[in-house]
Amino acid sequence: MKYDLIFYMSKKTSYCEKALRRSLSAIGGEPHRIVGATAPTELGAQVSRSLSVCPMAVIIGGFGSDEDDNLATVLSRVFSNSALTLDNMRRLSCESGAAGYIVRYKSQILLALPDSPRDISDMLTDDLLSYIKDKLSD
Repeated sequence: MKYDLIFYMSKKTSYCEKALRRSLSAIGGEPHRIVGATAPTELGAQVSRSLSVCPMAVIIGGFGSDEDDNLATVLSRVFSNSALTLDNMRRLSCESGAAGYIVRYKSQILLALPDSPRDISDMLTDDLLSYIKDKLSD
């Protein structure tokens, strides 16, 4: 299963990439493309491009800002104008209190994770990985 990795205002990119690869390789995940985005419009273009070629896009970073470019704020704005419902979205958390999100629409998944390798590993539990694998193989 191919996925695109998008770093959005992320800092620990190589460590986060390693943690993500390690977790997703357990379900056959391989990165197709790795890119960066520094603004909400650029992020939107990258996600759109990613989901046009891969069943899953993973965004790492962007939760640290208190501004309008915070990833949670950006996702909220995007999904308030879409056909998605809360049934398609799930908030992820871990022991540190960091947040992430998984959004499923039809046969695609958008995974948004914090830019902390430890938090990424903690969030990508066996149950979540199983869910991703099942939904992408439907």
